[in-house]
Amino acid sequence: MNRRSIVAMLAIVAFLIVSASALAQEAPAVAAATEQLENLSVGRSFGLGLQGEFPWGGLLSARYWATERWGVEGVFFVLAEGGDFAGIVTARALYRAVDAAAVDFYVAAGPSFQLSRYGGEPIIGSLVGGIEINFSRGFAWNVKFGLAANTLGKVWTAFGTGMHFYF
Repeated sequence: MNRRSIVAMLAIVAFLIVSASALAQEAPAVAAATEQLENLSVGRSFGLGLQGEFPWGGLLSARYWATERWGVEGVFFVLAEGGDFAGIVTARALYRAVDAAAVDFYVAAGPSFQLSRYGGEPIIGSLVGGIEINFSRGFAWNVKFGLAANTLGKVWTAFGTGMHFYF
């Protein structure tokens, strides 16, 4: 990925952060004018779900929101066949930047470790922005996008989507 593409992706992420912040500031005025909307993500703690991520995969996902703003996420995928195994384990810190009634915007960052019996696989780090659409207090769908880089210096676009059931 060339420098121009990286700058363009960072500009898009920055634009989305500013846009989401502006919308969140307008939301209280709109809610007060009509009626107060219930924030569906208040009080969430632990969630399980499915998460697909490009370019490196994903399957099972667990999220834990320690506070209203800070959380952690783990995404796991392991494939074993005939004594050989492969997969990926991702750990991310989550920061909920915008907490609106039905849609939240968050930033996530962390490493992904490729699993291989041969070892020596590069570690992948990612920085993504995500939008979580809350359908109820217990169910949400998310989409995230941003940049990823590995320890060999390769940089590319990261994308993911998934759904979580919160308890």
